[in-house]
Parts: sequence; C-alpha cells; structure tokens
Amino acid sequence: MALVQPTSPRGLLQALVALPVQLAVAATQTTLQLGVLASPEGPVRRPGGYADLLQRVADLTAPDRPLGRLLMRDGGLDRLLAAGGPVERLLTDGGALDRLLAEDGALDRLLAEGGALDTLVAREGALDRLLMEGGALDRLTASGGVLEQLLRPGGLADRIVTEDGFLEKLVADGGTLDRLVELGDTLEAIGPRLTELAAIIPSLSASADSLGKAVGPLGDLAGRIPGSRRKAASTAP
Repeated sequence: MALVQPTSPRGLLQALVALPVQLAVAATQTTLQLGVLASPEGPVRRPGGYADLLQRVADLTAPDRPLGRLLMRDGGLDRLLAAGGPVERLLTDGGALDRLLAEDGALDRLLAEGGALDTLVAREGALDRLLMEGGALDRLTASGGVLEQLLRPGGLADRIVTEDGFLEKLVADGGTLDRLVELGDTLEAIGPRLTELAAIIPSLSASADSLGKAVGPLGDLAGRIPGSRRKAASTAP
C-alpha cells in the first residue's frame, strides 16, 4: 500500500488514518517471511541449509578437533602470530620477506628473462613434459594411480586427518609443533657456542701440525739410538 503524502491537512489526516493499516500489513508480511525462513523447507533449516553449515563450522572448530586446538587461546595460531614469533620474524625489516622481495633478490631472479620461470614454462620445458599426454600428471591422476591411492578411504589422507592422526599429533599440546618451537630455542642457545667452536678449529689444526713437526724428529732420533736397534732386531722373527 503506497504512503499518502501529507501535502495538506486533509492529506495528513488520511496518512494518520492509513498508518495503522500500513503497519499491520508490514508486520504481517514480516511474519510470513520469518515463517518461510524458519520452516523445515526454508533456507535455514532445510538439509544443507545455513543451520547445517553453521553446525559443520562449529564441529570443525570444537576444542577437541585439530582446527579448534589450532585456533584456541595460546594454541598454534597464537604462537605463530605472537610477538617475536615466526610471522613477526618473517615480516621484520631485513627479514626473509624483505630479502625475497629485494632488488636482485630471489623473486627478481625467478622472474628475470631467461630465469627459472622462463625455463619452466618454455616450449618442451618441464611444464610441457608434465602436462603432455601420458606425462607425469596423467599418470598421477590415472585410475589406480598415486592420487587415487592417496585419497581412497583409509589412505594416507584419511590417516593424516583421522582422530589421533598425524595432524592431531602435530598441533596437540606438547606435540610435534610444540617440540619444534622448543628445539628452536635450544638451537638459538647452541648457535653462539658453535660459532666459538668454528673459530677454534683452525687454531687446533695449526697446533696439530706443529705437534706433528715436533714429534717427527724425535721419532728419527729414537731410531738412531743403538739400544733401540738391538731391541728391534731381537724382536724380529
């Protein structure tokens, strides 16, 4: 129902009279739409609808699931994004990303004319051979091929994401990822000692050479002593 424009006292009166009717119509239409939305066949409750999708997301992010443990407070993602963590070190000035994007850096060399990317996509290059009929990709995706074996029920992919599988062990408290983080701290502590040891090795080598030069003449001198010659002769068969 169109609104009556109150251009005059009479129009204003008509608008006031029509307002309850318009409100009732709008409320009725809203109620009907909500009924459709919430019906078993509506977009929310029907199989595969929004409620199903939300339930799947809730299941995936449950505290006892790998993704849930990854997203939980102080979980893998928090440690990854923590101050001084891997992501911060990656993005810091002079960090790995800076070196990658620097002029004449790895990315420049990769994309340069005649560089690795050119070689990869050249005619009859690696990519051509990979995608050719009967090539590696065909063999990989063939019936009974590696990809099918990887994705079959009970295959490697299933074992990785199964309960208590590789992925769960990787992100679990005290799991592989935690141990790698702890190992990183240990390696950082060992680094300076390895540097000191590397600095000592050349002097040890020089000392060993000097010792060898000093012992050599003593051996020759021992061979010239008469008693040592007789002793050597008496022990001969």
